[in-house]
Amino acid sequence: MAALVDPLLSESVTKLLEVVVFVAETTANFKPQLEQLKTTIERIGPIIDEITELNRKLDRSKQESDAFIAEIRSAIKLVDKCLKIKKNLIKRFTHSLKLKDLNEKLLRFFQVDVQAYQCRDIKQTLVEVNRVSDRIETMALDVKKTLSNTSSLMMSRCVSREDEGIERERLGWRVPTRPRGIVAFERPLENLKAMVLADNMDCDDDGSVVVVSAPGGCGKTTLVTMLCYDHQIQAKFGERIFFVTVSETPNFMVIVNDLLNPNSFAQQVQFQYVAENAKQNRIEDARNKLENFLREKVSGPLLLVLDDVWSDSFIKNFTFAITGYKIVVTSRMVFTNRDMFQFDPLSDEDAKTLFQRSAFPEGKRTRPTIHMDLVNQMVKCCKKHPLTLSVVGSSLDGKDETAWRSMIKDLSQGQSVLDLNVDILNVLERSFQALDNRFKDYYLDFGLFPEDQRIPATTLLNMWVHLYEHEDDGSDTLAKIFELSYRNLVNLMSIGLKKDPGTIVNYCEQQFVTQHDLLRQLAINLSSKLPIAQRTRLIINAHGEDLPTSISKVHEPMQARILSITTGESFASRWCNMKVPDVEVLVLNLMSKTYTLPHFFAEMQKLKVLNVTNYGLYPTEFENFQLLGCLSNLTRIRLERVTISSLSGPTLALVNLQKVSFIMCKIGNAFGQLSSNNENVWPRLVEIEMDYCQDLVEFPAMLCSSADLKKVSITNCNEMCGISEEFGNLTSLETLSLRSCTKLEKLPESITKLKKLTEVDISDCLSLSELPEGIGRLSSLRTINMKGCTGVHEIPTSVEELSNTQVICNEEISYHWQDFNNVEVIVVEEDRLETLMRII
Repeated sequence: MAALVDPLLSESVTKLLEVVVFVAETTANFKPQLEQLKTTIERIGPIIDEITELNRKLDRSKQESDAFIAEIRSAIKLVDKCLKIKKNLIKRFTHSLKLKDLNEKLLRFFQVDVQAYQCRDIKQTLVEVNRVSDRIETMALDVKKTLSNTSSLMMSRCVSREDEGIERERLGWRVPTRPRGIVAFERPLENLKAMVLADNMDCDDDGSVVVVSAPGGCGKTTLVTMLCYDHQIQAKFGERIFFVTVSETPNFMVIVNDLLNPNSFAQQVQFQYVAENAKQNRIEDARNKLENFLREKVSGPLLLVLDDVWSDSFIKNFTFAITGYKIVVTSRMVFTNRDMFQFDPLSDEDAKTLFQRSAFPEGKRTRPTIHMDLVNQMVKCCKKHPLTLSVVGSSLDGKDETAWRSMIKDLSQGQSVLDLNVDILNVLERSFQALDNRFKDYYLDFGLFPEDQRIPATTLLNMWVHLYEHEDDGSDTLAKIFELSYRNLVNLMSIGLKKDPGTIVNYCEQQFVTQHDLLRQLAINLSSKLPIAQRTRLIINAHGEDLPTSISKVHEPMQARILSITTGESFASRWCNMKVPDVEVLVLNLMSKTYTLPHFFAEMQKLKVLNVTNYGLYPTEFENFQLLGCLSNLTRIRLERVTISSLSGPTLALVNLQKVSFIMCKIGNAFGQLSSNNENVWPRLVEIEMDYCQDLVEFPAMLCSSADLKKVSITNCNEMCGISEEFGNLTSLETLSLRSCTKLEKLPESITKLKKLTEVDISDCLSLSELPEGIGRLSSLRTINMKGCTGVHEIPTSVEELSNTQVICNEEISYHWQDFNNVEVIVVEEDRLETLMRII
């Protein structure tokens, strides 16, 4: 009970009791709360007095009592304020809550903290008793050394505990050395400790496991090591804390042998087996022996730390329904069926402190003077990555300002910290090497995009449909992104609203991916190991007006199948004579207001997929957009935040183009230059997507001649108010989405000719006043989503001809459908605020 040693604590509690009694007798307010508080203090007062006297006799330290004394003094002030609160009802209410909270805090201290301190003191006492016992045993051995028949036995008993400790440390079962000088882990440690100490994990095979998940180098091992040394964890588990380093290719039988047989000089544990299934039988026997050990040899709560686990199936070898048995796992993976603890990124202040601890270690008498601006720049270069902060900081220890400026210059010119330190590279690369070959390709593709940017999942879908034969609905793509996110190699985020049941599904819609800059840089490094001309993925980052000189020096044809070019605002579109005839996927990342497409486009006759994204403040306008017309094999084009002033005949005549996407583009009258009966406009187009194109006024009539067009998605285009009757020529159309086109007043009657149309989404078309009169003739129609179509007050009687059709709407609209029993009406709850935000 070292925490309760100070006599001032006893005096403070007595003073608090006196104040409570006085205030309770003086004012009628807060009577119940004060009486309850008085009862609590009267219960704990004698206990505090007794403990204070015992600790005085034992000469215990009073350091830990200061915090509780401060709490008592704050409580006295709180109770004193009760006399000043008279008629203010709000203050009376809030003050009564504070008194209630004070009472609960006092009870919680004695129910939790005091018991923990008692347990710790008992353990300390037992340690002292054991030391005395060891000394007695040693003296007894000295007396009996002449008895040769018994000396070896007695000696083994004396040193067995010490030998076991040495062997456990060597074999990995003892907790590693306590880390020193660690910062930035206080809050994660408290949160993790709360999960481990929670009682809801007891007696539950799976619930007893907490997984600490983060990418390599983030400090997982450091955190769980600190956990093992925490005083509350020590108070609960004592010496029953085991720490096992698992690694990427673990051997369960070796691990169990190291626990059951800590003395390496003894005979190894024999695991029983049947010849038909020897390996599995041995594992099962090892698991049985481990469970027997935990149940019979270990009494009391037990904590097992499994460090660096790569497979969830391996954890199952250690899970048993034992009361008080907790397992903490560190992993680079995310195991969704476990209780997960994931690191939050370091704050700017913590990252700076961690870096300074390494760059300026304590104890040195002299060190160079480094300006704080250089420190801040280096911290920024390290991307808040704990391992990088420590390693880079240590590498600068003792270096003068010249060395600092040289490193910052290298990093600002495109060199990565991964190039500067092989240890950081090796730690991060382990996660990549654990992937199978196909997933390695997926991961490397993330290096094609600029740092600190969200990557739309639909952009990846565009590429992966061609590269890896993914399905167009996005299911394959999203599944692969999920898998990479489970391995902490990317982060998946959704900004969209929940999809209504039965609506048009593209699983990648409104899904975005982010990635830590170091993991992105790792992908670039791995893609760049071969000479430039031999790389499958050629990633070019232009930081100034021109392309890197290393690219301009390559004169022979390059073998790249995938090409990514990232340019900044100052890029002058001065292209060198690159020869990339084998490129099938091109990713252009731009920031400038004007842009000239590279002249070597004409030689890229194998190009199938083009992704263009502008990350600047203003839409990019192409000066030679018509150059795309020479890429006759293009199948997919995705343009985001660009201005298209006109579409030339050759561009519209791309004979193999199957999908085109305009995202937040300025289209204007780009489609208005050819007649609607021109049959050469993208003759094989299957899907067109226009999202947030705010200057789109009506659906381009020229596209109504696209006989193969199956999917039209015009969403969030708030200025679009009309669709021509020629829309009925799209006889292959299967899905139509016009979601959140708020000025659209009517659908063309010719839509009733589309006999293959199965899904229509007109949700949040606020100005829509009616449905086409003959909509019931759409015999293939299965879904109508008209949630938020508040302007539609009458349903055409032709809907009686529909069969197997679902109507998705909010309650207000559902009343208009109640007389039609041939359709299934699905009422969804409308969140008007979400609807408004989506429209805005």
